Amino acid sequence: MKRIVVAGLILALWLFTAESSSLAQRRGGGGFRGGSGGARSSGHAAVGTYGGSSIGSRSSSQVVGPRGGTGGTRSGSGSITTPRGGTIDYKGAAAGGSTARGVTGGKYIGGVQVTTAGGHEVTKVGKGGAAVGPGGNAVGGRSGAWTASGAGGGSASGAYRGGVAIGPHGAAAGGTRVGTATGPAGTTVGGASRGGVAVGPHGAVAGRTTAVSGAGGTAVAGRRTAVTSYGTYHRSAVAVRGQGVYVRQSFTHYDCFSPRWYARYPGAWFAAGWVAGTPWRAATWGTVSSYAGYSYEPVYYDYGSNIVYQDNSVYIDGEKAGSTDEYVEKATQIASTGKEAKPEKNEDFMPLGVFALVQGEEQTAYHIFQLALSKKGVIRGTYYNAVTDSTETVYGSVDAKTQRAAWTVGDRKSPVYEAGIANLTRDETTVLIHYSKEKTQQWTLVRIEQPKEGTEKPM
Repeated sequence: MKRIVVAGLILALWLFTAESSSLAQRRGGGGFRGGSGGARSSGHAAVGTYGGSSIGSRSSSQVVGPRGGTGGTRSGSGSITTPRGGTIDYKGAAAGGSTARGVTGGKYIGGVQVTTAGGHEVTKVGKGGAAVGPGGNAVGGRSGAWTASGAGGGSASGAYRGGVAIGPHGAAAGGTRVGTATGPAGTTVGGASRGGVAVGPHGAVAGRTTAVSGAGGTAVAGRRTAVTSYGTYHRSAVAVRGQGVYVRQSFTHYDCFSPRWYARYPGAWFAAGWVAGTPWRAATWGTVSSYAGYSYEPVYYDYGSNIVYQDNSVYIDGEKAGSTDEYVEKATQIASTGKEAKPEKNEDFMPLGVFALVQGEEQTAYHIFQLALSKKGVIRGTYYNAVTDSTETVYGSVDAKTQRAAWTVGDRKSPVYEAGIANLTRDETTVLIHYSKEKTQQWTLVRIEQPKEGTEKPM
């Protein structure tokens, strides 16, 4: 990958320099024709102050036209080695100039590749430009692509393209983005988005077919919905099912939870007596109720529909059921009960299936849960992060009276994930993620069907 990126950057930089020269000629008011100019270049090598090292080179040139316009280019490249053996390779160039009437502008192109000591790689290539007029108006744009890979084979990629315009009153507009992802506890912009986000002087926000959300901010989703980052919001059953179709179509991690996969991740949880394919088996309410002894009707927790956050209170079927603090505290207790449980080594667990966790309108999943239930109501399983290529054990339980299921991941007490145990027998369901008593987000779990191939071999 490194050779491809470097070769691509060399070609792009050569084209970029030629284009920038032409741009500088236009902005310089004839500055390159009959003007005066000079060039300078320098190289450097340095040892980092933290025990790492860097080597590289850079060069620049500046031209002044007869009408007062200016133009110039700058390029640089190098490599940095961190104290722990990671490397950072970079290469880039920039060009800029100004006209005699006070308009300044510039372009850039560059790339960087980071390789950690553990073998993870992140590569990003991009370009952009901006211009500022004498009255304070500004316009700019950028585009680029990125890839990331883990030492164990996990990967992610994406592209972005867009622009921004800022006038004297502070208005702004943005473009498109495809395929970014972060962890459940952070800001996420997922799937494919298209359209604009505009912020005026009074804080107005508008979107066309985009979904953008962040910690503490607002989200604009399509033409239909504007939601906040925290709390619940209504999504129709049709919308949830439709998202499930797209998530399953884009799912590529069918190698998970196979004998070969468990050999790669020896710390991943699985139950005694399971054979190949068992973790993927979907559960129905009939099998769950008879297995765990739930003799009553299923209770479905459809967040944003029959379970709603409003004014620091939680409403169930339209009736106030308590404060949000109390609701989160109960979910935390249910999860803690399951974590404190000590199942026997050969205790029986029924698989609930494999689920992809997505936020907002995301159509590509990087967070994957494999869940299972014991007859005592204890939840165990494995969380797989496809971006970091890592696994952690799931700990939780089911409250038999309310049928609420809640769990945590690894050694962390938060976030706490919750769903109705009956909801986990559906193909798609909304879930809540409690980061704290004040911060709860609504996400979606999508059941992933069992791979068609595979034989019943012992795990």
